[in-house]
Amino acid sequence: MCGLYGVLSYGHEIKDISEITEALAVESAVRGTDATGISYNYHSKMNVFKRSKSAYEINFNVPKHTAAVMGHTRNATQGTLKFNGNNHPFRGKCGKTTFALAHNGILCNDHILRRELKLPLTKIETDSYIAVQLLESKKRFNFESIKYMAEKVDGSFSFSLLDDRDNIHLVKGDSPLTIFHFPSKAVYVYASTLSILWKALVDTELFYDLQAGDYEEINISDGEILEITAEGEFERTTFKFDVASSYGLDWRRGFSYSDYPDNGDYEDELKSVAPYFGFDEDDIETLLNDGYQPEEIEDILYGYRC
Repeated sequence: MCGLYGVLSYGHEIKDISEITEALAVESAVRGTDATGISYNYHSKMNVFKRSKSAYEINFNVPKHTAAVMGHTRNATQGTLKFNGNNHPFRGKCGKTTFALAHNGILCNDHILRRELKLPLTKIETDSYIAVQLLESKKRFNFESIKYMAEKVDGSFSFSLLDDRDNIHLVKGDSPLTIFHFPSKAVYVYASTLSILWKALVDTELFYDLQAGDYEEINISDGEILEITAEGEFERTTFKFDVASSYGLDWRRGFSYSDYPDNGDYEDELKSVAPYFGFDEDDIETLLNDGYQPEEIEDILYGYRC
């Protein structure tokens, strides 16, 4: 349960983008306190700031006149916190375009993709980083490359990406995402959930517009990519999104016991996905030997889900 958030100002009407960034980060901490990070462009350079700290412990100093910021709060699963490279956002490069990427969810096939596609080995352990490598392998940053990435990964996800021209791309899988547009302020703001967005904006200069209903919610569906340009325009495309990953798992409802012909198959499936929740096969076997039913073990796994 990680958090995505961001803001894009296309009309220079926002007085303090740092205030909005901090409010979004602090409210997003409910979805993860293991690490916090942001990315923004300043003087034509992509900046990534991230620390293994909760948003409550960080002071956000986004430079004035910054047009766009994207951020992430992390609830760590794969990848030690001691190495800051495992935290989000991640920096990438496609041809001449530099970008930053953040992910909410769990990807199950990062090791498989890296092996099958002969992608470079990396010190970054986080499953999310495979998305950066897939994009870089296409050498161009556009809808086609993002679609390729979104269709290659298996698991639970939504992604946010910021490029070096201040365009934001939002990729919606099954993880939540809410986007508001404030036309009078010429600004877009997004966060993982509606609740986070409302709570954050109450403490910002956007509160009166929010209270007056002077905003619109931008819909984004599962299997959709939305680009919001630096000029405030947006464009959409879709990608093939299968709710069930290659492990036969619907990440929103969990396993359905009736989907499995017998306990043996169910137990094998639990063991196959256990590493992505911080467990291993021996842990599952121990729980089974202790008398836990497969459905009870499933609940334990999802209690640790990011």
